[in-house]
Amino acid sequence: MTPPFVDLHNHLVPGVDDGAATMAESLDALRTLYAEGVRTLIATPHLLLARLATDAAVRRELDLQRRAFEGLAEAVTRERDLPAIGLGQEIWAPDAATIRRVVRRADVGLDGSRALLVEFGFELVGTHDDVVREAVAGGRQIVIAHPERYQYPRGRDPLEVMRRWRDLGALLQVNAGSFTGHYRDHRPESEALSWAMAAEGMVDIVGTDHHGPRRVGVSPLEAFEALCGRGERALAERAMVDQPGALLRDEPLQTRRGPAPLRKRAAGA
Repeated sequence: MTPPFVDLHNHLVPGVDDGAATMAESLDALRTLYAEGVRTLIATPHLLLARLATDAAVRRELDLQRRAFEGLAEAVTRERDLPAIGLGQEIWAPDAATIRRVVRRADVGLDGSRALLVEFGFELVGTHDDVVREAVAGGRQIVIAHPERYQYPRGRDPLEVMRRWRDLGALLQVNAGSFTGHYRDHRPESEALSWAMAAEGMVDIVGTDHHGPRRVGVSPLEAFEALCGRGERALAERAMVDQPGALLRDEPLQTRRGPAPLRKRAAGA
């Protein structure tokens, strides 16, 4: 029996980034994900902080994303068998000064929780420990997006870099498609690295990173079945149900089971 998956990483707000371009594309992707077992979904359009020079520019981008999300949320209410949806961001923050700009903003985070989904850019420069420290110091739970897909500096063991991030307080989010070789053309080592992370107990969250029809073949169900096929059902349920649900509730991890109720956002948040 498939458990109720919680997806904390996708690009399904229509027309705001390189994901779904139209409402029809967003709804089609949501139908597919629901059929595969996703019951709670937090949409995370890119927040490219390094390209937003001022706080006003950040505010305009967040407003744009929220308006588009509200249109999607309204459409979701008119259809059965779709996931419950909330809004977050995938924040591009290559250094501490960048993440500092949003770490205390109440309108930034996964569905109003203290969790931040952060990416460093695919070609890592340095360790980015400073970003993790800054987020934690600001009272946030940092979730590092798809570390299995990064190109690590020559001479650095990826697993050691990731262990350091976790020791500093970060969680690691692996893309569902990495377990099934979805990114072989882009980053051939991502599949082997995702399984190495699983073997080392370093997979905290599994997300889809679904981009609508622009990147087809992303399947949370296939990832779940692949993990179960290798004797990792407990890991799969923890990373695809329990821990993402606890994150949204701002609860300690590995607590209650089940789909995460979306928190009520304050008016104007």
